[in-house]
Amino acid sequence: MILRLLSALAALVLVPTLARAQKEDTRLRVFLDCQNTQCDRNFFITDLPFVLFTQDRLDADVHLLITRIGTAAGGGEYTVSFVGQKRFAARIDTLVTFLPPNTSEDMRRREQARVAKIGLAPFAMRLPNANRFSIRYDAPKDAPAAPRMTTLKDPWNFWVYRLRLNGSGSAESRNSNYEVNANVNASRITEDWKITANARNEYRANRFQLSSGADRRFVLRSADANTRVVKTVTDHWSVGSNLSTGYSEFRNTQASVAADLSAEYNFYHWREATSRQLLAVFSVGHRYFDYYQPTIFGVTAENRPVARVILATESRQTWGNIDGSIRYTRFLHNNNTYSISANGRTNIRLTRGLSLELRGDAAKVNDQLFLARGSLSDDEVLTRQRALATSFRLSGSVGISFTFGSIYNTIVNPRLDELNGGG
Repeated sequence: MILRLLSALAALVLVPTLARAQKEDTRLRVFLDCQNTQCDRNFFITDLPFVLFTQDRLDADVHLLITRIGTAAGGGEYTVSFVGQKRFAARIDTLVTFLPPNTSEDMRRREQARVAKIGLAPFAMRLPNANRFSIRYDAPKDAPAAPRMTTLKDPWNFWVYRLRLNGSGSAESRNSNYEVNANVNASRITEDWKITANARNEYRANRFQLSSGADRRFVLRSADANTRVVKTVTDHWSVGSNLSTGYSEFRNTQASVAADLSAEYNFYHWREATSRQLLAVFSVGHRYFDYYQPTIFGVTAENRPVARVILATESRQTWGNIDGSIRYTRFLHNNNTYSISANGRTNIRLTRGLSLELRGDAAKVNDQLFLARGSLSDDEVLTRQRALATSFRLSGSVGISFTFGSIYNTIVNPRLDELNGGG
């Protein structure tokens, strides 16, 4: 009798508690997918309280996909896609926002979250608690609306300049190294024209102390300058020219000049560049080389015509991303001097929580005109002071990741995370 009373009492206490615990969360379920850009997931969780972020896309009502492509000024164009799933399977939307160069991490994440809120609101309005939403517009001060781009008077005429100087180094008792790099870049990019110019200089030095106590020092220098002009012909066609010069001790080249004329066709409209591209490029040009040492072909200088064909693709979708290219280059003075390379990278979501990551690069090399005659010393080989003769290059990687467990745990708790980065 007593046991029955206790069981009945427990049922009265536990049943309402379990009912409340099992009550379905009415927030909008969203899978956050940031490809080729950074997203602060913890910030999204705290800044979008009407959203329940899931760990797997198959559990979400909306697949929130954010991709980025660089802008002419050095900033970023962010495409935010809202792909409805389950009850919203027929609804898809896309918003675009721009961030200027040198944007702080906090500014970037706030702008991403702002656009996400706008795009997710129509989905959330179809769920309970829709009455909690409202719209606010911050009108520009002393202006009825934002000015049209065509009415802007730019004192720089759309030119953007960048200067960069950086150095790095490290030292131990028997080893030290340092590197200095300088870069100058200027660009003017509009819908019709793209003009870029850049110059780079690099200096690397390494010191080793041998077991005998002797010091060995190695220095490697290189520099190059390049200018490119591209004209938009149609929504798919572009033509351009390229001129570059430089020198490289690693490639036995004390002076080089390259000039090319190119044509490019994008099978997709360029407005879709943030999500997908399929390119075919053809170029013809000329190369001049002046070498430090006579090459394996017995020359100290040469002029060579060259042609190149490139097929490249890139796609960033809800199922993952993939990009790859095939490049064929031939020096026209000799049919045997050519190279062909292929590379590809992909991250595919196979099923719930399971992703496959693949990367591969392969090249057939038969165009190393710059190789110096004679053998290299062991020091030059070990310290990579000179390029080595090769007939191929290969590299690759494969990875698989599997996430399982709670699909709703989006609690933010960064306490003592700094210990993970300690030495």
